[in-house]
Amino acid sequence: MSSTEPVGLLQVEIVYERPSANRVVCHARCISVGRSVSPGDSVLPVDSPPDDGAPPARVLRMYRPPYGEFTALTPGWSAAVELEGTDLSWVQPAANLRVVPPRTGTDQEQEEEQAG
Repeated sequence: MSSTEPVGLLQVEIVYERPSANRVVCHARCISVGRSVSPGDSVLPVDSPPDDGAPPARVLRMYRPPYGEFTALTPGWSAAVELEGTDLSWVQPAANLRVVPPRTGTDQEQEEEQAG
């Protein structure tokens, strides 16, 4: 699986707070079919082109009282999701977010070799 293939979809239900320009806490539901979302995954608007160069946001943490922190948000479950990124204005209620795995050093090295 390449780093540009979606590993999940999140649907934003409520935006709780925007503690800074680079951080947002929202309530989101995993609407993927058979794929979970994990902390460290990158998120982009679902309608953004895969290679548009826009910096993605990153899932920092997922939690839901009384269950606590989630290591993975499985399909059908919802939780408070904390995101971090440079411009999170696109994180709005009813927005669908495309989730991709974090880039590994191996992915980056392969892309650099192909470009060079």
